[in-house]
Amino acid sequence: MSYWQTYIQAMIDAQHAIMQREAASIEQAARIITDSLRQGGVLHLFGSGHSHLPVEEAFYRSGGLAPISPLFDPSLMFHEGVEKCIALEKWDGYATRFIVPKYDLRPGEVIMVFSASGRNNAPIEVALAAHQKGLYTIGVTARRCSAAFPSRHPSGQHLADVVDLVLDHDVPPGDNLVSIDAMPELGTTGGASTALAMIMINSVIAQVIENFAQAGEVPPLIRCPNAGSEQAALAANAKTFDHYRARLPHL
Repeated sequence: MSYWQTYIQAMIDAQHAIMQREAASIEQAARIITDSLRQGGVLHLFGSGHSHLPVEEAFYRSGGLAPISPLFDPSLMFHEGVEKCIALEKWDGYATRFIVPKYDLRPGEVIMVFSASGRNNAPIEVALAAHQKGLYTIGVTARRCSAAFPSRHPSGQHLADVVDLVLDHDVPPGDNLVSIDAMPELGTTGGASTALAMIMINSVIAQVIENFAQAGEVPPLIRCPNAGSEQAALAANAKTFDHYRARLPHL
């Protein structure tokens, strides 16, 4: 097979493996989030570098959940400079000082933290700070990748070590799925963790929606204005967001 075919097949295989291996954890995450939302809570999300992309994917997504509060820091995204982002996500104390205090994290709520390697300071600090505030912490990471590299956090722990629940997409060290057989010295290609993390967060959200619907409860859903009645969708969304607006600083 060509490299692109090998890559797509490897991604399909990775998704099948997630369905088998992570089913119980995905359903547990969805139950805990459902319970928190029923109590008026908000789901918080954080990631840095490429791992901020699953956070953006889940925020303000038609068909997704309205009460999602991303912990955004432009300095931990690449558009302000890749070298700056890479330096700051490794800087001991940056997230604790400059990110967490900006957000209203409340006991009984849930935060999902994304990091493929789980070794950098920023995601570990956010998870630890949220846990101290009484939140249930979920890490979307790869134990196999973490095992290959020492943590950069002073505690020596990886993200998987400090959260209450792990959703493991199991990407290999290097985060690529295709070997460059024609030039083995180049290593691998075909990045996986970002797309798999997006699939996992959307899977959790889909299960949360089902939990509400199966109980006969209307979920706090963002309706799509491009399907059905645009006016009805916009009106429903406005009512939903009015309920959560004070908790969602990025609306």
